[in-house]
Amino acid sequence: MSSWDVWRVGVEWDEFLSLHVARCQRCADSFASSRPGEVDDWADTHHCDPEMAALLALVDVRRAA
Repeated sequence: MSSWDVWRVGVEWDEFLSLHVARCQRCADSFASSRPGEVDDWADTHHCDPEMAALLALVDVRRAA
């Protein structure tokens, strides 16, 4: 199971890049670092850009229709 299945901002190890990656499902913002603590901190304090989240939600609704 992926952390993205549980939390809005998921954190995983990207083996290809050799980096820890956090990504927000709502606004698609992301952060990568070789230090897991930095990525966890970013994930814990991330705030979505409301305009980007609204645009992505609109595109997702249109795609589903």
